[in-house]
Amino acid sequence: FNIDSSDDSFHSNSSLTINSGTFTISSGDDGMHADAALTINNGDINITKCYEGIESAVITINGGNIAVNASDDGINVAGGNDSSSTNGRPGQNNFSSSSTNNLALNGGYIFVNAAGDGIDVNGSITVTNGTIIVNGPTADNNGALDYDGTFKMTGGFLVAAGSSGMAQAPDTSSTQYAAMINFTSAIKANTIVHIESSSGENILTFVPAKNYQSVVICSPELKKGTTYNIYTGGSSTGTLKDGLYTDGSYTKGTKYDSFKISSILTTVGTISRGGPGGGRP
Repeated sequence: FNIDSSDDSFHSNSSLTINSGTFTISSGDDGMHADAALTINNGDINITKCYEGIESAVITINGGNIAVNASDDGINVAGGNDSSSTNGRPGQNNFSSSSTNNLALNGGYIFVNAAGDGIDVNGSITVTNGTIIVNGPTADNNGALDYDGTFKMTGGFLVAAGSSGMAQAPDTSSTQYAAMINFTSAIKANTIVHIESSSGENILTFVPAKNYQSVVICSPELKKGTTYNIYTGGSSTGTLKDGLYTDGSYTKGTKYDSFKISSILTTVGTISRGGPGGGRP
């Protein structure tokens, strides 16, 4: 499917399921929208332009390769009816927060580049598997991750970079360890952030596409009782995909700080809350 639409590229007043296929989408509003539930089981989905990328009251992603470039939220979970943007503005929806709203990520590869919230859930998030890479906002009234309920992560890999004013991370209901690093000032785009254990084991070598002041990582490689060092800058000989380096070797930049994993979520630095995020669900 190759779709260039002024309103939603895929729209359902009820439910939408994607089982397979190749999708190249450019939308003046949502890339994929369903009022009630949206499920992605497989497929190659490239949303090159949209206001919000994937939107529904309940979103379940079980597999597939997904890339979203959004001028607002990359993935948005909220309940209510979607209004046409043809006679209004994009995203002009009658949405609300609810305990039944949910994002479940059970597999696949998800890349989000969003000017608004990277992943915005007016409800709860569960992650059991998959790779999630988020380039979030630079403004403090949005966050790379934004949720109202709980964020339970039991497997998979997550890295999310963005502003620090509204920064959030997987919560203590998770069983996999996470770290949220809040820097004292914004770091320029295309500057590597690197995390390695005190013994030199590489945990993260990531180069965000935009200025960033907060980085969240949740990985099975993080271990309780281990001390990790944080570096910024430097270079890598690894293979680069969507800002994430794999394999290769890292040439150290500037050491920023160290932290020791003692609980499910470890926070480095502080957050100066910048007010309500997003302006709307």
